[in-house]
Amino acid sequence: MAVVRFALQVRKGAKMKNILRPVVLVAIFAVVVNVLASCSPVVPSPTPSSPPAASTQLPAATSKATDLPATKAPAPPSSPTQKPTTEVPYYSGKTIEIVVDQAAGGGTDTLARIIAPFLTKYLPGNPRSLIRNVPGVAVGQNVFYERGKRDGSTLITSASASIGRQLRKLDVVKYDVTKYRFVGNVSRAESIILVRKGLKARLTDASAPPLVIGTVGGDDSWQAPLMWGREFLGWNVRWILGFGGTSEMELAFRRGELDIIGTANGYIINSFIQEGMAEPVTTLGAIKGDKFLRRPDFPDVPTFVELLGNKKPTGIPWEAFIAWVAPSLVDKWYAAPPATPDNVMSLLTDAFARTAGDPQFDAMVKKMGVAEVYTVGIGKEVETTVKEILASRPEALDYGVELQRKFGIIATK
Repeated sequence: MAVVRFALQVRKGAKMKNILRPVVLVAIFAVVVNVLASCSPVVPSPTPSSPPAASTQLPAATSKATDLPATKAPAPPSSPTQKPTTEVPYYSGKTIEIVVDQAAGGGTDTLARIIAPFLTKYLPGNPRSLIRNVPGVAVGQNVFYERGKRDGSTLITSASASIGRQLRKLDVVKYDVTKYRFVGNVSRAESIILVRKGLKARLTDASAPPLVIGTVGGDDSWQAPLMWGREFLGWNVRWILGFGGTSEMELAFRRGELDIIGTANGYIINSFIQEGMAEPVTTLGAIKGDKFLRRPDFPDVPTFVELLGNKKPTGIPWEAFIAWVAPSLVDKWYAAPPATPDNVMSLLTDAFARTAGDPQFDAMVKKMGVAEVYTVGIGKEVETTVKEILASRPEALDYGVELQRKFGIIATK
């Protein structure tokens, strides 16, 4: 550091002439800058193939200019916690189509529209979503079963009736739900059957005009109490088939075209009761072992078993009733086509589980009146339940089909 010592001597020396002082100082400054720069480490240029971790500090300056062309540093990851990767998320840039096998506006459709944005939120790549309604008995199911894409980009959502149709081996059924890859299900509280205000007495009056019931294909679980009610309690009812779903039946009920309607949707039930339009008759009741329990939010509505009393059938007729209502345990379900790969199913079931655990999803389900109380199943557990339901004895299934024929409610669409 001889240069530094020399500088100090110059500043103290009385013999230096003032005219040399600026020149000396400039020379000293240039030398000191070069010396200090030679002590600084040279920072290597980053390699574009391996982006650096995000930092809150500015990069250190290099010691001197170079003749090499400047290299543009890669952009840091968007989040400090996100690990850099070159792999494109599976669903990036894709669209998931959710087929709803019922008309728009009903519980199945409403729930599908609530779930869609949450599902895409939790899928890697955040795909877009598209809801497509294909109403009609087995129409949507048949098309999806044959043409649904096996890459996780198409899902179907349905209700318990589609399981019931296969259970009863209807001719219109060309699908097999046991071969679907189940994503999950949402099981709401049990359906309640409502009758138009002032018409309840006609239910047991054979001399009066029969009360009219609307149905898609006579296969809904809530139809069971009405069928067994007509057979064992002499209920005065008849059916009109061909509705697209609950929303269409709700509108027909409001217009006076139907006298009886059944639904698990608490919002619809409360609306009809509060408007003075309808009164409850019975509920299917929650199956707990060998008992049926009343719905907690409608504790004054008796279960159908209570109404049967000592007229409750035994043997095959009662086994058939259980087989008919069992699909309600699944209620609203979501599935991918057969042969969808396991790795894709893992992404879908994980996203469905995270959706079910999202407080905003729970708030939306309740706000939209879909359900106040519900349970959620994921993947394999739903598949197991469905297969158990479809393993019912043929004799029991045949009994239910015979009741359908007897009352003229065999699906023809």
